Amino acid sequence: MEEPKVARRSDAITFVVFTLNEEARIEWAIKNFQSWGRVLVVDNYSTDKTVDIARSFGCDVLLNKNQGWVEDLITTDRVKAAVQTEWIYWGFADELVEAHTMNAILDAVECGKYSIVNVARKNYFYGQFCHDAFADRMNRVFKKDAIDFSKNTIHQFGSVTVPEQEMKYLNISKYYVHHFNLYYAKNYLGTMDRYSDVEARQSAQDKSRLPDAAKILILIAKTAKILAVNYLFKGGYKAGTAGFMLSLEGVYYRWLLAMKVYELQHGLDAAGIEERNNRVRSELMSGRQR
Repeated sequence: MEEPKVARRSDAITFVVFTLNEEARIEWAIKNFQSWGRVLVVDNYSTDKTVDIARSFGCDVLLNKNQGWVEDLITTDRVKAAVQTEWIYWGFADELVEAHTMNAILDAVECGKYSIVNVARKNYFYGQFCHDAFADRMNRVFKKDAIDFSKNTIHQFGSVTVPEQEMKYLNISKYYVHHFNLYYAKNYLGTMDRYSDVEARQSAQDKSRLPDAAKILILIAKTAKILAVNYLFKGGYKAGTAGFMLSLEGVYYRWLLAMKVYELQHGLDAAGIEERNNRVRSELMSGRQR
């Protein structure tokens, strides 16, 4: 039986869309999700017309200043309190869901068997579809009490509180969210700098006793794996240069994060580096040869 091309509207779910200065593309997300249910725009105090556009489409708006990422406990608690339905879809302004995927999501939501629907997200880079390169699975559709965010860290999505049989995993090859990545070299640097700051502060708590040389070798191996897996095995090469550049983004982030963790663990901020420099200056000024 052929699947319907238009999904039905559901009163069981709220589509949460996180925004920060998204006036150029928020309309796409709103029109997409409003076809299926109520939309709540959670805005990080945009300075453009994002909030005005959302309200013009009849969306509810929650203003929330997050900590640089949106899965922290304060934000998730505020979102759960603002959502009036049992189910939440966790989304962003740069995403779009096709009707056949949304029908599969709503089937799982309404059948009464599940508390979480796990859906993959696939990337576009430079406007090119990159197949499974950096595709991620996420419990993005869930009942409010099915995920605990109390101990969450950046790039994670809380702890599942329901048994495995209450989780529905949609087939990644058939059902997925389209992610329209807007990164290019200049704006990518700023975004990844912000994300890696947050993650580095959390990762710096790891007091591994491995020598630095071993950590470097592990980092090289991991980043080589990132490049090989996403560009070759997950089909990034099918997007040509765009797929290769997307893979390089993943490698760059890992190296940037590793540098920041090392600096935090060794006190290498401006003051710490200058202290080391001053010791060398003192030696040079005292006539010692290096």
